[in-house]
Amino acid sequence: MRRVLSFLFGWCFIIVCVVFSIKSTALNPNFYIPKYEEMELASDIGVSKKDLNQSIRLLLDYLDDKRDDIKGHITWYGVSQETFDKKETSHMVDVKALYQNALKVAKMAFIILGLVVLYFYLNDKTLMFAYLSKGFLMAMFTFILMLVFFGFWILTDFTSFWTWFHTIFFSNQLWLLDPNTDFMICMLPETIFYKLVLACVVKVICFMALASVLAIYYMVKKAPIGFER
Repeated sequence: MRRVLSFLFGWCFIIVCVVFSIKSTALNPNFYIPKYEEMELASDIGVSKKDLNQSIRLLLDYLDDKRDDIKGHITWYGVSQETFDKKETSHMVDVKALYQNALKVAKMAFIILGLVVLYFYLNDKTLMFAYLSKGFLMAMFTFILMLVFFGFWILTDFTSFWTWFHTIFFSNQLWLLDPNTDFMICMLPETIFYKLVLACVVKVICFMALASVLAIYYMVKKAPIGFER
């Protein structure tokens, strides 16, 4: 029972860190805007820097549930138009639902974290950190295997990974946008998504590395001997 709970604690901790990394990176306009400047994306896709920056803020505020729609206007190659068309708007409804569901999972994982800690505190306070450390390291090992697999896939064939991701999490093909007619795919080219995914992965690795070092230190230096039962 204790081993199962400690392993569950480890995975819940990982889920919270992953979702936090996504939220702090993917929903941060300060991630995208410097990339736009480096790529000189605004001039490449025929919009002003102001329109481009306002468009990404519009999308991120919508995903973060700070607004109810993505209605806006831009001048694209000299033509004034709505920022996003019906297809793009429908796709973002799906994306927002996916992200908000991820937040709900993370919140649930955080609650479970607290309940597991409370269980050990009330039932086995002396060995609590020993169990939690071991459970985290076991969960971390399985997570590393997944990370290595997906990391290799991302680095060697990001397009294939990105296509797989969309087919798994979306039940329609609204995500198949046309750069000739859909502004969204122009303002969020594959290069941006590649850098975004790598940034999230690096942030997760940093969190996990720090937590792993602390857990290993406790197991080696602090944990009571013979706590397995």
